[in-house]
Amino acid sequence: MDGDKTEVTLREAGYKVVAVMFFGKKEVARFPTREQAEWRAKELNEHSERNPRGYVQYLVQPVEGRPKNG
Repeated sequence: MDGDKTEVTLREAGYKVVAVMFFGKKEVARFPTREQAEWRAKELNEHSERNPRGYVQYLVQPVEGRPKNG
């Protein structure tokens, strides 16, 4: 049960790394802390500079929680 609770919490809260491309956005990964997400985005940006494939930039955005009913 404890693993299920952690999984739900990670889906509802935290930060996501988003690849911003010419034709839209795509979520790449989710992390529980902003620091982890920023570190991964930095690594991905460095990699995309060396190997450009249409990705413009990787950004960190907060995960928006689902609206609660009632």
